[in-house]
Amino acid sequence: MQTHVSILHHDYPAPVRDTVDTKLQHLAKFYSRTHSIRAMLEKQHDEHRVELVANVGHGAVLVVDSRGLAFSNALEEALARMERLLKRHHDKLQQNRRRAR
Repeated sequence: MQTHVSILHHDYPAPVRDTVDTKLQHLAKFYSRTHSIRAMLEKQHDEHRVELVANVGHGAVLVVDSRGLAFSNALEEALARMERLLKRHHDKLQQNRRRAR
């Protein structure tokens, strides 16, 4: 799985990029067929914005957007939402396979 971290209009310290990258790698366990996940980090005035875009194959793209006053809160919320979406996508595909039998 490929990961890409983009930082827009603000300089975050280097460890932030590494932390986000390791957390994105952790998301791969919820749906093993994920091709890539891209994270966009942005700070607008006092608010931090985290957007995650996951390409899960077959033309499906999952998008999550989170905002918060603290970067860590926005990141954790976005990761939790993406985790739920990946689990839901996996379960949806499993149900379709069961119906086809």
